[in-house]
Amino acid sequence: MQFYTVSEVAKILRVRKTLVYEMVYSGRIKAIQLSKRRIRIAESSISEFIEKESCRNSGDSISA
Repeated sequence: MQFYTVSEVAKILRVRKTLVYEMVYSGRIKAIQLSKRRIRIAESSISEFIEKESCRNSGDSISA
């Protein structure tokens, strides 16, 4: 099982680290808190988040 830091997840999802922290603390992404400043996110949690978000946004359309 592969684990990622908040910085690595931010790069994968192409978002800011602060957004990843917000998603972790709100429960949108499951994470393991090793200490007060150390958070690790499993690869499966990232995949699960992407799946949930793509299903949630599948009804949305982007117009130019």
